Amino acid sequence: MYICSMVKLFPIILVLLLFCQDIWAQRAREDDRAARRQWEEDQRADEYATSLRRRDWLKDRLILELGMGSKFPAMGANWVGFGAGVEYITQWHVSGFLTAGFIPAQEDPVFNDKNELTHYSLEGGMGWRLGVAYYMFPKSPIHLGLQLSYGTVFFDHEAEPDNPETGVRAILPCRGFEFGLSITYLTDQWYFLQAMVGMYYIGNGLKDNPNYSGGILVNDSWRKDERTEKIVSRVTENAKNPDYAIPPYGIVFGIGIGFAFPEFFPDDTEIRRREREDRSKQNVRPGSGASRPAARPAQQQRPTQQRPARPAQPVEEYDDF
Repeated sequence: MYICSMVKLFPIILVLLLFCQDIWAQRAREDDRAARRQWEEDQRADEYATSLRRRDWLKDRLILELGMGSKFPAMGANWVGFGAGVEYITQWHVSGFLTAGFIPAQEDPVFNDKNELTHYSLEGGMGWRLGVAYYMFPKSPIHLGLQLSYGTVFFDHEAEPDNPETGVRAILPCRGFEFGLSITYLTDQWYFLQAMVGMYYIGNGLKDNPNYSGGILVNDSWRKDERTEKIVSRVTENAKNPDYAIPPYGIVFGIGIGFAFPEFFPDDTEIRRREREDRSKQNVRPGSGASRPAARPAQQQRPTQQRPARPAQPVEEYDDF
């Protein structure tokens, strides 16, 4: 009786096993398709991440800069300033920068004969600049940019030294606004190159405003003559051109180099690209001794009982793969 019941249950058990096997096979196929889709998506993302055509070279970049002339921090009538700064370019390609530097003292290029009584030297000074910029062409190594800044934008020197014995002509730093154009070379590499040309505006100081006492626009190239009560230039004592002083606006230019850090807030594809680069750097180049697989140890044979000697036969070797 028991055997008969088991015989009747056997087909049912077999059907259940076949049904479960079909479910397991279907689930395995779904898992395989999902893994395949994920692999294809990762491949497309990797191709997108490594494509130079899609790269946004400007996104979230921190730059340390050195330069001379405009922006670093000022250009003068006969010399330039030298400075350094920091700039951060956001994901919207708008950047903010702060630069500071010095204007070196030098011998007067006009009166530089030490044997003459008219030997003069030019005083040095300091300057700074705060501004914003907007960069274009983010997927090209060459970027055209617009800049707007405020700070020390120009400088000149007084015509006559305060102390004739020292012969040092005092510096006249001017503060105001500057609007300029820039051409920048920046990729995913570390180097940063920039050339700038711009126009500054500092006003005309005491010449246009009798109550001038400085402020946002600083142009101290005019003074009031105590004897004649006239406004005269501090930059030149040339009677033929009494109206010459530091112009209220003018053209300036400068150059800069810098160190550009990698993208600070990378997306998923950029993170994957960096991981792939790190793995490729860790791999040893093919052909080197370290990249060759180590020789496998000889397969140890199990000890066998001594048997009568037989003719020698070749030993067959099997590869594990």
